Amino acid sequence: MSKVEELVERAKRLKEKGLTTGEIADELNVSRETALWLLTKAKEGATPPSDIYIDWKRVSTVSRRLRLLAEIMADMILEAGEVEVVVGVATSGIPISTLVAELLDAELSIYFPKKLKWDEDATHISGAFSENYAKVDGKRCVIVDDVITSGSTIEETVEHIRRRDGSVLCAAVIVDKRGMDELSGIPILSLFRIVRI
Repeated sequence: MSKVEELVERAKRLKEKGLTTGEIADELNVSRETALWLLTKAKEGATPPSDIYIDWKRVSTVSRRLRLLAEIMADMILEAGEVEVVVGVATSGIPISTLVAELLDAELSIYFPKKLKWDEDATHISGAFSENYAKVDGKRCVIVDDVITSGSTIEETVEHIRRRDGSVLCAAVIVDKRGMDELSGIPILSLFRIVRI
């Protein structure tokens, strides 16, 4: 079975479990458009969207390895200034952001982006901060996620922090599929940057 066939099967299993297309995209570290293609068009032979699949299970399933990545991320973030709140992007950004917050001795906030609620026929959806974690209001924040695919989730998170008069020092990710230096006026710090030639 090819990797694409495996992804199609995983996407279908996740859909059967009740996940939205946006949640499937997050789970598979692909764009929403790619997740939709995996669910609907792959078997029809339609041309897939341009995307890169990131499989980082060898790291994400071992807490010691996650901590090592978090140490590198925290070290990079220190150059951006003093952090009060680490904002973890749900769901895949939560484990790494928790470790980064601990290493930076910062509070932890969790943001649920609208992509998690996104399905092909969804309308009027919005992201939200969890009420069970730290507030970002008026605080110096960093955003932590696992992968940047299009950048829209980071832009959305920045916008929601700024609406609460918080400032964003930077966004830190494990993999940046877009190869960006900055987005929405903030630096993007990535352990790995994909550059298409």
